[in-house]
Amino acid sequence: MANSLLAHLYSRIRGSQEDVATLALQYIVSRSTSLNAEFSRILYNALKSNADYKLNYVCQSVGENGERPDIAGIDLNGREQILCESKFYAGLTENQPIAYLNRLQQNGAIGLVFICPALRKTTLWSKLLELCKDREVIEVDECCVAVDGVRMAIIVWNDIVESLRHTASSEAVEVLPDIYQLDGFCKLMDSEAFIPFSMEDLGSDVARKEERFYRVVDELIDFIKKDKSLYPSTKGVKATAYRQGYARGIRIREYWIVVNYDRELWLNPSTAETPFWVTIRSGREWKQYDYIFRAFKRVSALEQCIKGGIVYLALYPELYGTIDEIVASMKEQIMMYIDFVEEMRIEVNAPLEYDE
Repeated sequence: MANSLLAHLYSRIRGSQEDVATLALQYIVSRSTSLNAEFSRILYNALKSNADYKLNYVCQSVGENGERPDIAGIDLNGREQILCESKFYAGLTENQPIAYLNRLQQNGAIGLVFICPALRKTTLWSKLLELCKDREVIEVDECCVAVDGVRMAIIVWNDIVESLRHTASSEAVEVLPDIYQLDGFCKLMDSEAFIPFSMEDLGSDVARKEERFYRVVDELIDFIKKDKSLYPSTKGVKATAYRQGYARGIRIREYWIVVNYDRELWLNPSTAETPFWVTIRSGREWKQYDYIFRAFKRVSALEQCIKGGIVYLALYPELYGTIDEIVASMKEQIMMYIDFVEEMRIEVNAPLEYDE
């Protein structure tokens, strides 16, 4: 299927994927009072709000703390009522969602809505809730919560596009071509769109940032080796670089673990958003026995991924931590997973498969 004109020209347009989609969406809803009202209805429904403010939508409304939501819905009195943040596969920024929620709370506004691809909805929502764990979070409905009294919800691009298309087909036919352009662009972003290089991508700091992923794996293995209570061994195991990433193995407590920096797992939209993963196996054949699979049932499905018949478990680096803090935290996560496996092995009375 041929791309829409907007999707075809995207790589020649300055700005991120999210910028292009946001500007297109704001332009579409500004062309018709019916489409504006429909977009507001979508947002109010997502937030489970009975409000009926007539809102004007503007892009990139910068706040006092430098936060810059993609779209702000402003009422006739000039007050912000709703903030929207557009996402495809970009990560959350330092301000998201807490700074946005604080801004809404200070203004007595309604809520915050994230817009993302359907494939990313579950993982992104899980991450948003995790970032709000230190706040009072009350579930309002599926994919809608109140955080310290401010609503937060998540919706998908396709639902917005379809609703706007349905409204336009009877009340704003002249805008239909623009909606088809946005639809084509969103479909491209959901497939295999190449992200064009920007000047920022070519700075030497990018190389330093990439090097961090390899360094974390190395230092994590070295950190584990120092804990003699685990009887660690890397005998016969070498570091392995491959197209999708980098891996290091070590034996602890008679289990073999392999720590991976893996871009393929990282890119998987149905699992946790992290570049680091670990496998746990046993025996001279490095197998994942039945009791290991049974132990993994204690781990959230979002934090598991199967690749090549092997189950990988997510490892999360501590945000804003030093390298020492990061590897210490990731070691704790690995030991928790191993404890799950050992408890299940004992429960089912399975023999421990030694490699010697």
